Amino acid sequence: MRRFLEENETIILFAQGLVFFSLGFAVWLQRRRGTRLTLTQSLIWLAAFAFVEGLAVWGYVFIPIQEGYIRPALVDVLLVVRALLQTLGFLFLLQFGLRLAVDSTRVRRIYTSVSVFVWLAILAGGAAIAAEAGWSVGEWERFVEALSRHVILLPAALLAAYGLFRQREELAQAGMRGIRPYAAATAVALLVYALLAGVLVDYPFWSPGPDGPDAVRFGVGGIQLAVLRGITGLVLCVLAVKLLEIFEFEAKERIESLDRARAVAEERARFGRDLHDGTIQSLYAAGLHLESVAITSNDRFTRAQVRQVVDGLNATIAGIREYISGLRQPDSAAPLIASSLEALTDRFARDVGVDVHFRARGVPEAGPLPDEAGQHLEQVLREALSNAARHGRAGRIEVTLTFAPDELDLIVVDDGCGIPASPEHVGEGLRNIRERARRLGGRAEIGPAPGGGTRVMLAVPLDIEAPDESEQPQEALR
Repeated sequence: MRRFLEENETIILFAQGLVFFSLGFAVWLQRRRGTRLTLTQSLIWLAAFAFVEGLAVWGYVFIPIQEGYIRPALVDVLLVVRALLQTLGFLFLLQFGLRLAVDSTRVRRIYTSVSVFVWLAILAGGAAIAAEAGWSVGEWERFVEALSRHVILLPAALLAAYGLFRQREELAQAGMRGIRPYAAATAVALLVYALLAGVLVDYPFWSPGPDGPDAVRFGVGGIQLAVLRGITGLVLCVLAVKLLEIFEFEAKERIESLDRARAVAEERARFGRDLHDGTIQSLYAAGLHLESVAITSNDRFTRAQVRQVVDGLNATIAGIREYISGLRQPDSAAPLIASSLEALTDRFARDVGVDVHFRARGVPEAGPLPDEAGQHLEQVLREALSNAARHGRAGRIEVTLTFAPDELDLIVVDDGCGIPASPEHVGEGLRNIRERARRLGGRAEIGPAPGGGTRVMLAVPLDIEAPDESEQPQEALR
């Protein structure tokens, strides 16, 4: 069997690279920015890891073929590129795990900075050791790859497996219980990959030369490792494709939301027509009749009282017309939401005496908004402002509302005393913010601000691919 595998090593390595490249390509094609789940938002990093891993594995096929045709110096350059690609892929997998397992943005940035520093230290330290020991570029590459597998890839795969298992709860809350088993199976596959790629290596990093004392012991299963890693990659690819069904589930939910919005818009239009053609016309006729009574009456007091009643009817008609006008512009219209939130911040600044700055960006570019988006956003903003003034004792609050074709972001940042990265007690207000984010199909992030204070962020995905459907109710109203 070993002889058969060695004779077909090129085909095996090519297949291994193709599996990982296909995994990255499949995830990349299906990814969306407008998604509410942490798992689907993080899949782009898994795709980046798979892409780079596939290219690095193909390097083990391409470089030996080219060694007989190009200069040795160029071969050394290719070896360096292959080492950079291989270890960079490990960093991408670590980013995937961090986004699944760590909620705090600040903590993720710290871990990211540390991992990049470790990666650079391995590259630079390996170069210094290679120069001191007289290693070749190939030995330097083997040292860098082996050490990076132990130090970066192993914790990255374990963290990704833990994060995937942790996301099962979020999938259940989103009503995707049928996808939970695939998340658990993917976590198991990543644990196996952590063993095959993070623990078992082809060469020891302390003696990377092919003639070293441990080279035979470590390299005896090299081609078998490639086969097992390829099979594990194939399992990951199949499971990742099953996880991509999340996008179909979310698309179905958005279509249902658009259908509900269309039904509400049609009901608003019908109600407005009934008020205009029925109630207003009846009131107008009654007013005309009373006017004729006032004109024909000889009693001054009676005429004055009748005209007072007519003025009241005219005021009522004006109020109903204003109400009908409001029906024609749904509560989830971007301009109305922006003006409503700006008015809320102005009132809060006057009543509480806190310096509040409001900015709205991208209002014309807003995609179709969820039903009752304005109401939920107002409540989230009111809660965030109240917490900043009452608990954070903030003196300045920045409110930014950003519309895009595929996402709506509401960010509230204050300069108060801040909130712990993992607060021991979560109040009812913070739970309400997260619940409103869930009802909108989005996510809420609450934590320390980069410069001190507290940062509350509400991100709501919008359906960029269905603008025509969102416009139909407005056309019917017009």
